[in-house]
Amino acid sequence: MPFLQTVEVHRVEARPFLKWAGGKSSLLNQFDQLFPRSVDRYIEPFLGGGAVFFHLKHRFPAMRAFLRDSNKELINCYRIVRDRPIELMRWLDHHEKSFRSQGAEYYYRVRKENHLTDDLARAARTIFLNKTCFNGLFRVNARGEFNTPVGSNPSPSVYNRENLLAASAALQDVQLEAEDFRNVVNQARKGDFIYFDPPYIPISAYSDFKRYTPDQFREADQVELARVFRELDAKGCRVALSGSDHARTRQLYGGYHIHTVSAPRAINCKGDKRGNISELLVTNFAVTTNRHGSLPREPTFPETKYMGSKQRLLPFILKHFAGLKFNSVLDAFSGSGCVGYALKQAGAEVFANDFLHFCFHIARATIENNTTLLGEEDIQNLLKPVRSAPTLVRDTYKGLFFDEADCEFLDQLWANIQRLDSPLKKSLALAAACRACMKKRPRGLFTFTGRKGWDGRLDLKLSMRDQFVAAVTAFNNAVFSNGQENRAFNEDVFEIPPAIADVVYIDTPYISPYSDCDYTRRYHFVEGYCRYWKGVEIMPDTTTKKFRSYETAFATHGGARAAFQRLFHHFRRSILVVSYSSNCLPTKSEMIELLRQEKKSVVFYEAAHRYHSGNQAHKVGNNNSRATEYLFVAQ
Repeated sequence: MPFLQTVEVHRVEARPFLKWAGGKSSLLNQFDQLFPRSVDRYIEPFLGGGAVFFHLKHRFPAMRAFLRDSNKELINCYRIVRDRPIELMRWLDHHEKSFRSQGAEYYYRVRKENHLTDDLARAARTIFLNKTCFNGLFRVNARGEFNTPVGSNPSPSVYNRENLLAASAALQDVQLEAEDFRNVVNQARKGDFIYFDPPYIPISAYSDFKRYTPDQFREADQVELARVFRELDAKGCRVALSGSDHARTRQLYGGYHIHTVSAPRAINCKGDKRGNISELLVTNFAVTTNRHGSLPREPTFPETKYMGSKQRLLPFILKHFAGLKFNSVLDAFSGSGCVGYALKQAGAEVFANDFLHFCFHIARATIENNTTLLGEEDIQNLLKPVRSAPTLVRDTYKGLFFDEADCEFLDQLWANIQRLDSPLKKSLALAAACRACMKKRPRGLFTFTGRKGWDGRLDLKLSMRDQFVAAVTAFNNAVFSNGQENRAFNEDVFEIPPAIADVVYIDTPYISPYSDCDYTRRYHFVEGYCRYWKGVEIMPDTTTKKFRSYETAFATHGGARAAFQRLFHHFRRSILVVSYSSNCLPTKSEMIELLRQEKKSVVFYEAAHRYHSGNQAHKVGNNNSRATEYLFVAQ
């Protein structure tokens, strides 16, 4: 592993570096419940995007893997990622830069290079075409020539550096061969785990895709594969196979364990084509259920007491997303994260951004995170006392929001979080800590001190430790993969690339005649905790020991109008979907005017809504909290 001597590689779970039709990233949580509990030798004859391999290698680091695929270009690509990742990234940087400046012309010029002899150039071409073509569809004609047209994204991300290095590390010592699946019978040993993910038996006229190689996978091959499955079973191997939920699949594998799994289907412009579809997983070994004796639960978003959250408006918002044609979406002001998470559940590639650190960690824990959980050992380590822990929370906030014991716990928790080696685990822990703090505050706010608003509810009685443990469970239960490379950002929205997604969803902090939009002031404690107050100025003379609020252009009427104008112009190449309220400034007519400066079509939808949060108890539930919710769609 020579490259590991010069590049620092963290122990992170690699994800597929290629988009792949039929990839299994979205099914990994369900597979965990159905696959063996330990794997020493692993063979995968239809490698494809490699999601299952990368996941198992992360779970079982000592696992020896033998990866196969009949697609020679694909196997060459994996070998180069394994052996020459740094050189590969230089090639990909060149391709990405050239594509951004020359567009489709450059794409089709590279696509014509069908007879490259240099393995590095071939691998770079494969990844580049895969990431810039229509829907990431790897398709070849009868001569073996890649023939998918160029995609619609003018500035796609061709690779992720951290992920490509993680993939390279996972592939070290892995045997990679381009060969037919039938050869596995002679290579497998008793006790090996073999996973087949072949082209599926079609369930509709549009699902019959088998052109990964010039030699198509036909009915006779399905029959031959079933024979191979039975031979491996007779040798004492543990065998699993994915297939379409089709009567023929059930017939070919009659007598084996056949499990139904639910796979999310990507967003489609037709509402009746959206949602989950059933697939089959066939195994020759019994199902091992989880410790509660049940199969995997549906992921659930952990709601928080967040002012302006769109949780109760999700049906209204998603109903109008259903009429749009898109594959990717930017949630530009993610806030509580519930909208971005719902779009992830719908199958979209989601990019979530917020300038608040604690909102960013919620988004990274639930939206970017596809598979990482806080395990029992992680939780126990997070709860350990730390003698050398800092004492800022106890020294500054004792008695203001929480008692001394809760403050000491938060100080020690912060010290333990810093010891986690995974950024995703750190975000899970910080998100759980923020949820715990907000659950122990009336209305989840930090604009007042003491026990004002306290009543007999359990949330206010539980210790911070117990709240944190419950919050970890809530966030672990939210983790799932939708098969997309979702990302979370903590950036000024104008620093986000303007063509990052097909749709940009905008839900800015609202300025209204009845309240300000100072979210820093409302949530200063959890925001400060997520950075342990580094880089902020605590104001010691204030009752709540808040810090100076972050500047925002949306804080005044005039500033908000100019900011919206700039925002709509920045993302003018994308469909704009804007959540807004009748209580806000600028007015509805002003917003329509601003949107029409950039878009030909602007429509808006209305829904009656009542906000349940307020800065002061006497304002919660008054007439000012009743509003008409608007959703502008501009394209």
